[in-house]
Amino acid sequence: MQTTAAVMRELHQPLSIETIQLDEPRAGEVLIRMTAAGLCGSDLHVLHGHFPSAVPAVCGHEGAGIVEQVGPGVDGIAVGDQVVHLFVGPCGKCDNCLRGQKTFCTTRFHADGSFADHTFRMHGTDGTDIATTLGLGSFSAYTVSPAVNCAVVPKNLDPLTAALISCGVSTGVGAVLNVARTQPGDSVAVIGVGGVGAAAILGAVLGGASHIIGIDILEAKRDVALSLGATDFVLASDQDPRAEISRITGGRGVDRVLLTADTIRPEMYSLAIEALAPGGAAVQVGASTPGLDHIPVNPSLFVKQASFTGTAYGGMDPARDARKYADLALSGRLPVERLVTRTYALEQINDAFDDLAAGRNIRGVVVFA
Repeated sequence: MQTTAAVMRELHQPLSIETIQLDEPRAGEVLIRMTAAGLCGSDLHVLHGHFPSAVPAVCGHEGAGIVEQVGPGVDGIAVGDQVVHLFVGPCGKCDNCLRGQKTFCTTRFHADGSFADHTFRMHGTDGTDIATTLGLGSFSAYTVSPAVNCAVVPKNLDPLTAALISCGVSTGVGAVLNVARTQPGDSVAVIGVGGVGAAAILGAVLGGASHIIGIDILEAKRDVALSLGATDFVLASDQDPRAEISRITGGRGVDRVLLTADTIRPEMYSLAIEALAPGGAAVQVGASTPGLDHIPVNPSLFVKQASFTGTAYGGMDPARDARKYADLALSGRLPVERLVTRTYALEQINDAFDDLAAGRNIRGVVVFA
């Protein structure tokens, strides 16, 4: 069949809106009519070559859609189901999966963007293969994805909410609740109020944090942070975050720090560890500055029983968490829809990436007709 997709033909260049060929799903795969796809900071890393991807490729990993066709051997997913993309598709059989560490499944897609059988599902009109980043290809009106990379969510869940739960919400909320293990009454600092940081603020509210401090270099993020439930905001380009955290917490420091900036600079690590109260924990969520090969902090800071860890997806079981966050969104306890700044048609995707890079959006979402 033919479909319309945003194709990455070159790194550092705008995506090309093209009509491409899409194969039918094979064993263990599903055909999805996409309804919405979020634009994530990780997509920018792919377009800029920081995360490996073959070229040409259809990127996008934060998506939701309706299943149109099911390949042989697929269980638990039926035509008509609403599904969200998972950029980790656990095999369920490797040691990590069997230990409940499904986010770190040892099965990975090939670097050339082909599927498990070393073939491609997307092709140019001239028959040349087009890679599908992570096996997802959310930036296409229709896509074929492995069933293990899809989680069924309620049909009455808004597609925009479903798309954001696919990655950004699961990562941000999961980092706060699953990884940092925020408890009621804890104080939380969120460094970087972008899409994932905004979701982390929602997670801190859900976890019952007493103080939630949003920290960013852009004044425009103040209203965003406070509207989502932050109790305080620190403009790092104008204020000393260490002094402000100390003032807000009466000199104690915060129990949890989430490093949710798109690119984590060396000084952010120092801030995170120094700002921790005794027994506190800091979690790296964003990507570190390219080339940084160590954590630039004084080891003596850990004597206060502080800890530092990271997360790739906000927890160990992406499909379980996606369904949980979907239910919380439907109940009104996780207002994901408030993260959406603007929607775009697929043909406007390059404008959407410009807005993302400039920090104009908390979350931009491509909506498919």
